[in-house]
Amino acid sequence: MENENYEISDYSFLTEERVKKHFADINILLLSGKHIDHKYYTEYTVLESYESQWSSFYSNLYRLNLVSDISDGSRYYYLDFTENGKGKLSDASRNKELTELQTLIGLTLLDMYYQKYFDEEKVIYWNDIKTQILESDHQEAYKRILFNDIRASYDEKEWNEVHTRFSKTIENFDKLGWVERQSGRNEDLVFELRPAIHRLAKLYQEELQDFSAFSQQLKNDEAP
Repeated sequence: MENENYEISDYSFLTEERVKKHFADINILLLSGKHIDHKYYTEYTVLESYESQWSSFYSNLYRLNLVSDISDGSRYYYLDFTENGKGKLSDASRNKELTELQTLIGLTLLDMYYQKYFDEEKVIYWNDIKTQILESDHQEAYKRILFNDIRASYDEKEWNEVHTRFSKTIENFDKLGWVERQSGRNEDLVFELRPAIHRLAKLYQEELQDFSAFSQQLKNDEAP
């Protein structure tokens, strides 16, 4: 068995035909923050086949960790900073943290993922999001933040504004591989939740433990 502590500095794997053919796509996706799961079958299998070599490549050249994580029985790969410090992508122009609103929406989608845990494809429609806002355990927090008012109903203009905020966030999450937008459907906002969205549970453990406090702080920060 290969010694996991042995640092591989041989980059000859880059000359392998499969790697050469897909190197640019894999490198661009990972460096852009993409989480690659089996939906990206070709890129995923090339990463899996040479995982230790890829790991050494990013560690030595970028000071980044190639992380292999598993959520809901599905494996995915992404790049993260090393424990010893920031990597070469830590500059603000290359690395952008989620806004608090994006975090709120992400945690909302994570909750919806668990609700669809036994569904093979966890596809979310705009009506599902509206139901989550109006009927979930956190409905008061959602309404207070998204509508600035807690009521039983809201008009079309108010919903359109919320729709826009969700749509922009979903675009960002699609780029990260946390969701996959669907095409060829009648609705303009429909997407599949991917296992990598569970990374939010690791990044925002404190917010998940006390969601009420987080949502209240978010509202205070947005106040003029």
